[in-house]
Amino acid sequence: MVAIAILATVLVVLLENHGSSMRLSQRSRQVSVAINLAKDVMTEIEIQSWPELGAETGNFEEMYPGLYPDYWWESVVEENAWWTYVREVTVRVLWRNGLQTHNVEIIQFVAAMDVEQQNLAEEESSGGDDDTSGDASSTGGATATGGEE
Repeated sequence: MVAIAILATVLVVLLENHGSSMRLSQRSRQVSVAINLAKDVMTEIEIQSWPELGAETGNFEEMYPGLYPDYWWESVVEENAWWTYVREVTVRVLWRNGLQTHNVEIIQFVAAMDVEQQNLAEEESSGGDDDTSGDASSTGGATATGGEE
């Protein structure tokens, strides 16, 4: 009788651990999908010759029809506080899991690639510091954060 009681207790603990493992695995998959989708949106923004200032939202129906109905994205392109030829691009991918909304956010700095883009950036600038020294030939500084809303 004692052996059956011990076995029942152990089985309850094992089933609870298995359920927890399944939830963590699903959450990990959702975050991985969101990070890859955010990278796709960021790549689309980088492909533009010079990203326009402003905010956009959308879903992934056009890129991946029917695959990610619970995911959507928001992007914001802002001027950099120090250099007129650098834009700060923020991409956030959001998704629903039951009643909760989760998100992953990546931030990248995009620099003007040539003199024409630098001149365009200076024309669009609202008059911040005009420190244009430094290399303006690459993108970089990507960071990723995750969270729940």
